[in-house]
Amino acid sequence: MSWMLLPTKKPAKRGVNGEGQAAGQSTTDLLTKAGYIYQSSAGIYTLMPLAQRVVSKIEQIIDEEMRRVGGQKLAMPNLLTPENWRKTGRWESTGSELFSFKDRKGATMLLGPTHEEEVTAIVKDMVRSYRQYPLRLYQTTRKFRDEARPRAGLLRGREFIMKDMYTFDVGKEQAIETFHAMEAAYRRCFDRVGVTYAVAEADSGNIGGSLSKEFHFVNQSGEDTLLKCGSCKYTANEERALSKSPANKETGIGQSKRYVARVVEGSDGKVVQQRIVEVADGHEPSALKIKRLWTIKPNQRLEVAAASADGDGGGTLSSVVEFEPMLLDDCAADVSDSTGDAVRGDWHVAKAGDACGECSGGVLEAQRAIEVGHIFYLGDKYSKALDLSVLRQGQREYVQMGCFGIGVSRVLQAAAECSSMEGRGLRWPLSIAPYLASVVPVAENSSIQAADEVYRALSSTRVCGAPIFKDNVIVDDRDYLSAGFRLNDAQLMGIPVTIVLGSGFAESGQVEVQLRVPGMQSIPGSAAAQAVASSTSTTSDGYEHRVRVKVAELGSFLAQALEGHCAALAMSEAE
Repeated sequence: MSWMLLPTKKPAKRGVNGEGQAAGQSTTDLLTKAGYIYQSSAGIYTLMPLAQRVVSKIEQIIDEEMRRVGGQKLAMPNLLTPENWRKTGRWESTGSELFSFKDRKGATMLLGPTHEEEVTAIVKDMVRSYRQYPLRLYQTTRKFRDEARPRAGLLRGREFIMKDMYTFDVGKEQAIETFHAMEAAYRRCFDRVGVTYAVAEADSGNIGGSLSKEFHFVNQSGEDTLLKCGSCKYTANEERALSKSPANKETGIGQSKRYVARVVEGSDGKVVQQRIVEVADGHEPSALKIKRLWTIKPNQRLEVAAASADGDGGGTLSSVVEFEPMLLDDCAADVSDSTGDAVRGDWHVAKAGDACGECSGGVLEAQRAIEVGHIFYLGDKYSKALDLSVLRQGQREYVQMGCFGIGVSRVLQAAAECSSMEGRGLRWPLSIAPYLASVVPVAENSSIQAADEVYRALSSTRVCGAPIFKDNVIVDDRDYLSAGFRLNDAQLMGIPVTIVLGSGFAESGQVEVQLRVPGMQSIPGSAAAQAVASSTSTTSDGYEHRVRVKVAELGSFLAQALEGHCAALAMSEAE
């Protein structure tokens, strides 16, 4: 480690907040202190060598799973022209989040936040026959978004690493099958990452499409709220969730509230379309659900406000536009006047405590989460706009598309968010830890040669049939630092296995093994039998085990101790 760029800092003092972090210390602070990231400017970070190793392991998992479903990796340019973005309408609808500029010739350019337009143009130009479909094309690259308020480190940055796959199928049925195959592949990816996650129905947003799911790491610090049924396990993003009012048994018939939904345009807010919306009292109308009824142009926006006493919601320009049929929420009571042609449906924002909209007896429960992946069935939104079609059986039809994204740099920070140890450091899942083991000689008579002996023993150790420690061990030879500082560093960096060469090593040949492995509540009996001495401490964030073993039995001990974590330690296809 003496030659590594590892700018760690002293850990914050103990004393924690309700999220298990040192008081006043965010995960971004922790990643900075542990030498993983360096802030270059607002929303822009350098990934230091440790973080790059984590990213590489995340990308390896993704690459292996994408190849399993026929993915072909390519690299598209980040510097794009707006021509195709104008054709799809996203040049206007994306708005100020786009990084755009003029080159020396005065031509407008943009930094790609996503690549639907670019990949569609590539396929249109290079694929000649329907027999060349289906196609699965993906890349992992840096993306750019001009965030109005960058925050939370890598979770909401202006530059980020993204894996995005684009699929092309002939026919909707085949495209839906692809969507479900990709959902299964994403589940395998996140199973292997090793952080508790949830899959939720979601809105497609500016990407578009009619079928969409999000992948979230479950954590109280997350920005998103998921609603999950305790009975049927239906899970959806709060803005998308379907629910029923608490059976109208508590609220009673007739308790409802009216709103006015309007599509307006221009700086003067000219009303183009409008409807009365009635939902159960205690619920808000869902702009997301209402928006699906209208085709809203890039220069238009949806506004929802409480109706005035006369029911029209106020506004000086609304009188020139007729009201379309009322939207009457399923949870609202029938109203005798003006509801004959009302459109019944779920028009409210669901909340915890509502009855599940998917089953008869379940109740929705809320949980906070961090979004790390999103998958979309796009249909022909982009192929139609860019005229990507095929001739099959004498008929020309538009190619059906899908888009599947994982925020790689988001996974790094979100995993850290879910794995911090009461402000003392990180607790990386085994599959993405930058190193699996750290060898720390702390006594004055502990030589580097002895540390190298332990290093070689680890490198040849096989766990679950694979040499998991090969190229995954670091030796802390920074003898200019105190033993306490180096041991704190191993904990701060989140290295799962720390092997300490203490004062008794030369005489006894024993080392202390410190295990901070997610999910390891106890040392397996077969491994514990080899221990000379052991102790386990329980903290609010997990278990820590300290075991003394003879160096000659170190490999055997670790092989048995980690045997129950084979899935998390799945090695690359080459091994």
